[in-house]
Amino acid sequence: MVQQQKPVTMKDTAYEAIKTRIVNGEWEGGTFLTEKYLSELLQMSKTPIRSALDRLEMMGLVKLSPKQGIIVQYMSLKKVLEVYELRLALETFAAVRLTGKLSASILQRIDENLDKQEAAIRSNDINGYTYLDREFHELLVSGLDNAEFDDAMSRMQDKFMMALKAGFIKNRERLWGSHKEHRRIAEAYKGDDPAVTEKLVAEHIELVKAVML
Repeated sequence: MVQQQKPVTMKDTAYEAIKTRIVNGEWEGGTFLTEKYLSELLQMSKTPIRSALDRLEMMGLVKLSPKQGIIVQYMSLKKVLEVYELRLALETFAAVRLTGKLSASILQRIDENLDKQEAAIRSNDINGYTYLDREFHELLVSGLDNAEFDDAMSRMQDKFMMALKAGFIKNRERLWGSHKEHRRIAEAYKGDDPAVTEKLVAEHIELVKAVML
């Protein structure tokens, strides 16, 4: 039986629209928003807006205050470190499990992603590179074919993309370093030594954390 896709609701649309603007840095930490403004911006009623905001508050991206309204949350140092600890655990686990076992279709998508990363760097598209960086890591974890892992990875990425982009803006040379590490990781995944892949992934995550902090 072919599984039908779940229809996209207005609250889903509102959630994605607001989250994207927060994650890509359009609305920085401390930014004040109102339901009226969001309703006018997204051309929808306040009901789906409120539902989306409740969900975003649960994720820690906004804070809803009866007196102050809607406040975009800062990504604290503590939160960044927590996210990286989770990433380290999840991605090294994937490295051990999936070295030499990724499907041809995923490997092709990874190679295409890496080429796009290089193009983004050459065109100085930091925002584009940040999203490609996210996609690269999510592709690796997707090979586990575990919906819970995929969801956890997506939520983690949402929370640190703001910090990642800021780090690349401060240190543009890091873009090339990140890309080269991605290429080495991709090659290790095609090999037959899980220990090598795990080491490269761990070193990459620890280096990114050190550069950003």
